Formats: sequence, structure tokens, C-alpha cells
Amino acid sequence: MIRLGLPLLLASLAGADAPGAIRVVTYNVQSSGLGIVPPNPGFDTVMQAIGNHHLAGNAQPIDVLSLQELDGTQFTPGNSATLPYIVSQLNAIYGPNVYAADTTKNPTTGGTGGGPNGLVYNTATIQMIQAKVVGTASGSGAPRAPMRYQLRPVGYGPQADFYIYVSHYKASSDATSKNRRNVESTTIRADADALGPNAHIIYSGDFNFTSGRSETAYQTLIAAGNGKANDPANPTNTWTNSTGFRSLMTHASNATDIRFDFQFVTNAMLNQYGVQLVPNTYTVFGNNGSTSFGSSVYSQFSSALPDLANRLQVLQLLTTVSDHLPVVADYAVVFAPCPGDLNGDHVVDDADFTIFAAAYDTLTCPASPAPCPADLNSDTMVDDADFVLFAQAYDALVCP
Repeated sequence: MIRLGLPLLLASLAGADAPGAIRVVTYNVQSSGLGIVPPNPGFDTVMQAIGNHHLAGNAQPIDVLSLQELDGTQFTPGNSATLPYIVSQLNAIYGPNVYAADTTKNPTTGGTGGGPNGLVYNTATIQMIQAKVVGTASGSGAPRAPMRYQLRPVGYGPQADFYIYVSHYKASSDATSKNRRNVESTTIRADADALGPNAHIIYSGDFNFTSGRSETAYQTLIAAGNGKANDPANPTNTWTNSTGFRSLMTHASNATDIRFDFQFVTNAMLNQYGVQLVPNTYTVFGNNGSTSFGSSVYSQFSSALPDLANRLQVLQLLTTVSDHLPVVADYAVVFAPCPGDLNGDHVVDDADFTIFAAAYDTLTCPASPAPCPADLNSDTMVDDADFVLFAQAYDALVCP
């Protein structure tokens, strides 16, 4: 994970290599009967390509995979399909037990078009803290129960926690469907607002906003309050389903003409220490706007994914694996330096004291570039003067 002062975020992360970033993907994987029903040739190729693709100079495996339209039997013991299949595909690429799926029961039932939401994560980089069903699935509100996941980057304390909501809103453009989408937005916003103004939140999923920015459910998400959503792709909220914004279209992969899939973030993800959106990384995978509005991403005119040697294969697979395109963005853990935080988890506690005690009374610390972390006053010794500084930082809830 990277550690940078907040004022340097834009200058140091935009357009630069960002080792240790968190790659978040949202993907509707089973729409219109195409989806991830084992075996699904090519899904593994798409997943690996997302990890190989450079965003603002950075390429890395997926860390968080937000999923919609999973197999409705996924949580039934002995009868699961989609989530274990996706996990097995990722682990076949990156190694045994690297990826895991959250198994919290989602009350949504149904097959194609009605399957529940879920989450797969990289256990080497992400720790699952809590999974929660938000509201209920019903015939008058959310047709598929939204999920909220509390996640923590591995190697950090609770100050780095962030939340991701995974949703698949009601489809169709009729008034009843639009009202049901707003019921879901209202429920999610109430839950998010209760987390407070400092909560780092990603709203992800297939939102089915058929009316663009004018949709009431969209306006509910971006309304003022603790959980106010921000659209990274267009801060002025002027996008619409038209040719001028064709690089934002996520549906359908063989006729891209609608923006249904999103990652929105709260203000804390833009201007507070913790997990931060890396600028210029929000992208619709496989669609860079080079093809005409309403056309397939697999086209002789497409210039998307130029950094991938197998780009044409990937573009073709995107039209068969699902009729949605994945939305991808990178995030980074950003904190100011914290004296006394010797193990790098951004909390000064007993674990740090153990390290400090082991170094105490060291007469000479190694010279740069391997300094002594416990030498808090940089005089090449760990002594009482350093202990005074350590004691001042000890048990600090937020550093600095």
C-alpha cells in the first residue's frame, strides 16, 4: 500500500505508477441469459485482462469484484454455482486461495435477471470486516436486496476501512420501475448517511437509470448529506445517454447505448485521509468511446485496450461473457506520516511499543536508506527522547 500526504494526492497519483492500489470492479455477469453459468469460456481471460490493463500507469489484479445477477442458488449449500466458479477462475490465474467470496446469505431469489448481488475479494490485499443486507427485496422497492460490505486493506487498521454497496436496481423505463429505483436509492442513502460524514463509501452496481441524470433515484444518491454520491466520470453530472458520452456506456456490450453501471464515491473518498479514488482511473473496460454510439465494442474501429496484446480477443469476449461491460477504478490508501506507527497500520498501540522496546537503547541506527523507524527524532539513537515522542503518539485513534 502507498502512503502519501493528502495535498500530494493529485500530483503524485494521477498519471503515475501506483503500486499497492486497490482495483475495484463492478460487473453484471448474467444479464439477458448470457452470463457466468459454468463452464463459461473466456470469463477468466476477461478477468485477467482487467488486471493487466493500465489505469493511469498502473496495472494489477482485481482486489474487489462487485457482482450482480448471480445464480439464484448460489448460497444453497451443495448447489452453488456462480460465486465458487468465479473464485475458482481467479484462483486458477493467481494461485490457490488468493480469492474468496463473501457467503452472507442474500435474501434475493430467482434466476436470470433476478439473481442476487455478491462480492469476491483478494484475500492478500483485502480483509472482509462485515457484510450486511440493506433493506429487503420486494415487489414495491428493490427487486434484489442491496448489500453493504465493510472492507479493510490488509496491513492497515480500522482508519483505512471503506464500504462498498452492491446493487442491482429495478429495470425498465415505466413510472413504477423508476419509483422502485428511488425507493432503493432512498434506503441506501439512509443507511449510508447513518455511517457519518467521514465514511469512505463506494456505491457500485447496475443502477438501470433509464432517464440519465434526471432520474429521481440518481438525484437521491447525489443529494447533499453524509453519504452524498459523487460521479467520478463527470463531476458536473451532465452525462446523458447520447453519442457525446459514448465512452461511459456500459450496456449493451454489442450495442453500447446506455449507461447503467456505476461506481460513485462519497466526499471522503475524494478529500479525506484513508482510501482515495486515484484520479483518471474510472473507466468502462473495453469502451473508450472510439466506436460509434450504439455499436459493438468488438469493432474494427475500436482502439480500446491498446496496452493488451490480446485486445481483440478480449473485446470479442466482452460481447459474449455478459451484455454489460465492467466498470473499473483504482483506489489508494493515503495517510499523512504518523510518528510512532512503527508497523504501518496507522494506529500507535502495543504492537508498535513491542517494536520500540526491541529497538530501545540502540546506540547507532542504520544510516539511510535503511533508517531506524524507532528513532523518532532522527538523532541515530533510540533513547528517552524518542520515548517521549512515542508516548505522545501512543493510543492515538487517528494519526497524526
